[in-house]
Amino acid sequence: MVDMQLFSKLTESFGVPGHESEIAQIMAAEFRKSGYKVEMDRFGNVIARSPSAKKKPLMLGAHMDEIGMLVKFINDKGFIRFVKVGGIDNRVLVNQRVVIQTEKGRLYGVIGSKPPHMMKAEEMKNAIDNKSMFIDIGARGRKDAEKMGVRIGDPISFDLSTKVLNGKLVTGKALDNRVGCYVILEIAKRVKNRNIVLVGTAQEEVSTFGKGAMIAAYNLEPSSFIAVDTSIAGDHPEMSEDEALIHVGRGPAICLVEAGGRGNVADSQLKSSCISVAKKYKIHHQLEVIEGGATDAASVYGEKGGIPSIAICVPTRYIHSNVAVCSLDDIEKTTAYLVKLIEELS
Repeated sequence: MVDMQLFSKLTESFGVPGHESEIAQIMAAEFRKSGYKVEMDRFGNVIARSPSAKKKPLMLGAHMDEIGMLVKFINDKGFIRFVKVGGIDNRVLVNQRVVIQTEKGRLYGVIGSKPPHMMKAEEMKNAIDNKSMFIDIGARGRKDAEKMGVRIGDPISFDLSTKVLNGKLVTGKALDNRVGCYVILEIAKRVKNRNIVLVGTAQEEVSTFGKGAMIAAYNLEPSSFIAVDTSIAGDHPEMSEDEALIHVGRGPAICLVEAGGRGNVADSQLKSSCISVAKKYKIHHQLEVIEGGATDAASVYGEKGGIPSIAICVPTRYIHSNVAVCSLDDIEKTTAYLVKLIEELS
């Protein structure tokens, strides 16, 4: 059963790319509770070694960062312009509540835009560009905003609590990829005597194919790498069956090809092992081939002469939004599957 207290703590924590310290501290503390030896590298990765870890470990990684924004400019009236950090659809941003992390602490605000009453017919036909949006923090002017602590470059995330839907699904901000973070923390509780290293990676959302995982893998030199992430579920009205075959509630997705081959192409031997283990333990699983998007596996497979890599994902609807939805049962099944996989591979 999913520990909703811990899960909500992870999903609601702050972790815009390059500013993952809050989520990293939570991850480190939880790993230590499980008896893992923990260190944080200069880049911001949280590296947790099992009590039995040695050379050439099996490495599992889940990226800690979430899509977000950065303060770009404060105008004379105290309204804030911003830039997007990570792949955010402009339609997701309109009229959202946000939190800005400043040196003085958190500030809350809302993303504003021109109301529909004042829009011309042509404007109504198009999605509002993020350059036309602004953040209102209640400041009376630029000096007031600066006095409140706002500075250029301050990170901004969505402000939304986690909720359970119908007792079976969960929704919230940053499910991509706090779901993966939760899974590897659960693995640490269940696996003690294997040659594994579990890593909370930094800045996956703002790289072509994963910065933090690449750095950690280069230093750890693992025998193989498994990215634990979320995948695009297509079981809703606006997705056709040939666009996304992965469904919420049908178990973990084994990703065979990412970004149409521009990302990771799963190592054939590792792929066979993953499928065999799922069949051996009668774990209902799904196979995934995606044309857009990639995981940390895409950055790791090219390190140190080639590290066999694959992604195991929890199917998730409305990915890269603040209202993503996944199944609590899928989270548990993915965790149980990865525990079996670790036992077979390490």
